[in-house]
Amino acid sequence: MSLRRFATATVAAILLLGLLPGCKRQPAASTVQPHTPSLAAASPTRPVVTPPLPEATATVPEATASATPEPTAEPSPTSTRLPATPTVPPATRPPATAQPSATPTAPAEVQPAVASLVVTPDEPPVLYAVIEGRLYRSADRGATWSEEPRTGLPREAELNGVAIDYRHPETMYALTSAGIYRRQGGGPWGLINTLRAKALAVDLTDPQVLWAGIYRTTELNAVIVKSEDGGRTWGKADWGIEWGGWTTDILVDPTNPNILWAVVRTEGRHGWPPGDLYRGGRDGHWEKLSLGPFTPAYDNVQSCFVSGIAYDPNANLLFAGCDLSYFNQGTLRLLRSPNADAPDSSTVRWEVATQFPKESVDVSGAVRPLAVDAREPRSLFAGTTLEGFGTPRRYTILVSHDHGATWQTLGLAP
Repeated sequence: MSLRRFATATVAAILLLGLLPGCKRQPAASTVQPHTPSLAAASPTRPVVTPPLPEATATVPEATASATPEPTAEPSPTSTRLPATPTVPPATRPPATAQPSATPTAPAEVQPAVASLVVTPDEPPVLYAVIEGRLYRSADRGATWSEEPRTGLPREAELNGVAIDYRHPETMYALTSAGIYRRQGGGPWGLINTLRAKALAVDLTDPQVLWAGIYRTTELNAVIVKSEDGGRTWGKADWGIEWGGWTTDILVDPTNPNILWAVVRTEGRHGWPPGDLYRGGRDGHWEKLSLGPFTPAYDNVQSCFVSGIAYDPNANLLFAGCDLSYFNQGTLRLLRSPNADAPDSSTVRWEVATQFPKESVDVSGAVRPLAVDAREPRSLFAGTTLEGFGTPRRYTILVSHDHGATWQTLGLAP
């Protein structure tokens, strides 16, 4: 029995005994009531895509390293750098085992079946998803899928996620157990660094600036690192993050590149690695965001350990998916905040966007990944993964056009 399931069963017994982008638009004052959607299959519909960037910010500077200095408030690990790994042709690239690993693989039980979703800003959009460790592509809004070739990736490398440069969507990054790879258009993947990242985001001002979520190691002593040279070297950029074990999601505000959000999971708490939501800036300093009435507590059945995030710039809504836990007694939720970019973090408000059908407390699961297309018809994308004792994992890809009030199920790959 896994540590998480053992802890879940133990605490349950104790309880029983004692107990991309457009312009911002302010959302309407009224809130949508929580809705319990059906997870039954429905007709395929348009998936979530990433909106085009506003014309005012469409001009991209030349690909040069950011001049943003590294913070100097804390001395030591700031100067730590992961050595560069040059890209070499696939035929001569050394095997992944020849490079030291900077990021151990996170426990398998926190890996969702649908690990990543990216939609290009093109018309019509192209949807990419990492499902069960394989990269799939859909050109018909999720109705049908085909597996993408792995040319350039080591055969034994596990694919954990993908990311794109939204200013230059032909540039895609693959996050693998052998390191970070990049490809241009339909070309082969090329290794840029052996850093084993769990999340990656490309700066919206300078495409040479990358943010990566990693598993904490003594080498970098960080769960979020930053590169200013396209991924060749990395430095610590997680000041203010406490207890971090590893980072699973990094999101840049498409209307304000100086605001970032991240989901950081913590080992050794509550019997499994729960997720906390942080907000930070381009200088690498972060603060933990309170979830208000959904802040995790043993006696709070509304508890939310954050698992995935997405942002709708037109409605100014930050969505946060939650884990299943014994705190919330098997209730899977999706939250949203209408002011997650408020200057004073103590004023950030949260409400329930969706409350999914209740699951057994013996079932583990999460709402992740999330993505948003702010163009009409607005689309919120959510993946759900559920797993119980002795039962295979169940996963779905859902889409909502009303901020989570109702949902439809998209086709799964292949």
